[in-house]
Amino acid sequence: METGVERLGRAAKTWRAAVVLALTILFCAGSLVGDDHWWPFSPWRMFSTSQAATGSVWSTGIEVQTADAPGEWVRAPLTPENVGLNRAEVEGRIPQIEADPSRLGTLARSHARLRPTAAEWTALRVVRRLIVVVDRKPTGEVRTEVLAQWRAP
Repeated sequence: METGVERLGRAAKTWRAAVVLALTILFCAGSLVGDDHWWPFSPWRMFSTSQAATGSVWSTGIEVQTADAPGEWVRAPLTPENVGLNRAEVEGRIPQIEADPSRLGTLARSHARLRPTAAEWTALRVVRRLIVVVDRKPTGEVRTEVLAQWRAP
């Protein structure tokens, strides 16, 4: 009586077991000592940790000055539609931007290309807002820290 089922040979079973073992080791090592750079073999820190009940939560954004209002800083959306990058992409480059604020000129040029009818950005800064939280409730206190600033030449 033929069942139509093919059995795996010794070599096929061996390499499959080796792959499962290697993946298991990578996932376990990533969970114990890995960080976001080990992805997909580690938990993403943003999903695997939590904020303290009392402290501050931070949010990164940009503020701009335009030719229409040269002395006024205005919040601008940090979105692909507005500057060609999303907030996470800019946050990941904060150390490079702090070391060389002229990189912010790229965002202004991208904005000009993506939004040709909008007012030209003459200055741009990256800000981090620290929202003070006590017992998981915002207190209303917000501290703003300028991380880097660029002005058009």
